[in-house]
Amino acid sequence: MVAIFTCKAAADRRPGLLGPEMERIEQMNMESLEPDELLALARLDFEKERFDQALARTKLLASNGGALHVDALALLGAIYARLKLWSRAQVAFEGVLRQRPDATNERFQLGMTHFDRGGNGAALEVWAPLSKGAALHPPALYYSALAEARLGHLKVAQALCETILGRVEADNLFYGRAKTLSEQMRKDPRAAQSEAHAGGSALLELAADPGKSH
Repeated sequence: MVAIFTCKAAADRRPGLLGPEMERIEQMNMESLEPDELLALARLDFEKERFDQALARTKLLASNGGALHVDALALLGAIYARLKLWSRAQVAFEGVLRQRPDATNERFQLGMTHFDRGGNGAALEVWAPLSKGAALHPPALYYSALAEARLGHLKVAQALCETILGRVEADNLFYGRAKTLSEQMRKDPRAAQSEAHAGGSALLELAADPGKSH
C-alpha cells in the first residue's frame, strides 16, 4: 500500500527527527508509484499548498526522465516560483521551453521570474513571442505593458493596453487592469510609471486560478 505523507509528518521533518531508515522508507513509497500517479499526486499537493510533498514528488519524477519529464519540469518551475526560488524556477521553465517552445504558460511564468526581480528587459524578451500572432495572451500583454512603463516607454505600454482593450473580452481580469493602466498613463504619465514599478506578480493568482489568463 502506498503511503501518503501527512501534513503533520511534513511539519515534523526537521534535522534529528527523521532518521535515515525512515527517509529510505518514504523514498521507497514514492518510487512504488507509477509516473502518472506521482504527477497527479504532486499536482494535488501543489493545489492544496502542500509544497514540501509536491516538491519531493516532482523532483523525483523530473530526475527520472521518461514521457512525463517535461510535465514534471513545468510543475517544478511553478513550485519554485511559489517558493520565490527564482533561479531554480528559471532553470525549470527554460528546460520546458527547450523541449516545448510553444508552451505559453511556462513562457509567461519564466518572464514573471525576471519581472518580479526588476528584470524588465529580460521579461520583455521572453514574452515577445506571446505578443505576436493571432492568439493573444492577456497576462503577457498586460505585464509587458507594465514592464515598458517601468522603462519609461509609455507609448509602447499604451499601445499594448489598447491591444488588450480592442481584442480581449471585457470580463477578462486583464481587460480591467489594462483599462486602469491606460487611463493612468493618459492622466498622469509620471504617476503611472510609479504605479508600474509597484505592480505585483501574477504568478500566485494565476496558479490559484489559471482560468484568469483566458
